[in-house]
Amino acid sequence: MDFVWIIEIDAFCAVIMGILLYSLFKNYDRQTKQRFYMKAIIAGIISFLCDVNWGLIEGGFIPEPPAANFFTNAIYELSSVMMGYYWLCYVETALDSRFIKSKYLKYVATLPVVIVMIGVIASIYHGSFFYIDDNNVYHRGPYVLIHVAMCHLYTVVTSVHALIKSLRCKVFLKAKEYRILSMFLLFPLIIGIIQILIPSIPTVSIGVTLAFLFVYIDLQNLLISVDTLTGLNNRNQLMRYLSARMKSEGDKNRLYVFMLDVNKFKKINDSYGHVEGDMAIVRCANALRNANENSKNFIGRFGGDEFIIIAELNHEEEAERLCSDVRQALIAECVRDGIVYDLSFSFGYVKYDKRFKNMQTFIAAADEKLYEAKLRREKKLLPA
Repeated sequence: MDFVWIIEIDAFCAVIMGILLYSLFKNYDRQTKQRFYMKAIIAGIISFLCDVNWGLIEGGFIPEPPAANFFTNAIYELSSVMMGYYWLCYVETALDSRFIKSKYLKYVATLPVVIVMIGVIASIYHGSFFYIDDNNVYHRGPYVLIHVAMCHLYTVVTSVHALIKSLRCKVFLKAKEYRILSMFLLFPLIIGIIQILIPSIPTVSIGVTLAFLFVYIDLQNLLISVDTLTGLNNRNQLMRYLSARMKSEGDKNRLYVFMLDVNKFKKINDSYGHVEGDMAIVRCANALRNANENSKNFIGRFGGDEFIIIAELNHEEEAERLCSDVRQALIAECVRDGIVYDLSFSFGYVKYDKRFKNMQTFIAAADEKLYEAKLRREKKLLPA
């Protein structure tokens, strides 16, 4: 076996994971799921470093006694299963599943860790998972596949759960996040198959590192698409989404764009301050979520106090009903929070037409309808 190859690959993967961990520490937001993600990376780094140390021992680069070799492999097996456990905690927190709220389920989730711990202890006496011979050489035990199964069990369960949630979720942004999490399993799986076909290439650490990098990069890209104040899609995401919809071969004749504007928002800011103005924007965003929670409508913040909805509707009566649902949802938000000032929307919407050559003209047409609606509203409020 080429131990130099093993040492170099595992050391390189540990460095990459260390850089990823450093990046997370710099942007540490103290959320529970963030902590679990970081713990999973730390466990991964420990397992890679144990593999490096094992390569140094078995390759004869450093003189360490059999006890040190055994301890290195024991830590490797425990850290690798702990990595899976923390990954489970991270994903289930992101999915807001019952796992987070149930102590019983948390105890059930630790069973693979307990099984591996028992297997490691049993290896001291019976070589269950592995043993070190008199020549200080590592050998797999008869039950080593139990360790492999326990590690993969976590990623299989979380990937399947995340995929199911992504298919059921009606919120575009959340569904995309869940799909990203479900992809984690693919990299260790594909790389693992390669290692089965070519046993001389140590690829497990590569697969794990690629999986963590993929999730991190894709979730960071997803955050770029989110408005930081409201959590809705931002303008960049809107442009990407609407452009894709208008270029698709599907039925675009049912596509509607709604432009929404908060009435007299400047007066709210001037009278109650910018902090309350921000809270008003958040309430508007919550109302949009509540009114669209059972649909696949795209909702986003266009900028300032303007919002946008993109929906597939069969006729204009559905468009009017959607406007009414949003109004009622905003009224409910205001009643719940005891808002004393007027917080309401003006609406403008248009249905797709072939005259809209691009998304800019489509949005501009909805914006023009919004402007007309605000003019009509102001005329009604003027004294006779």
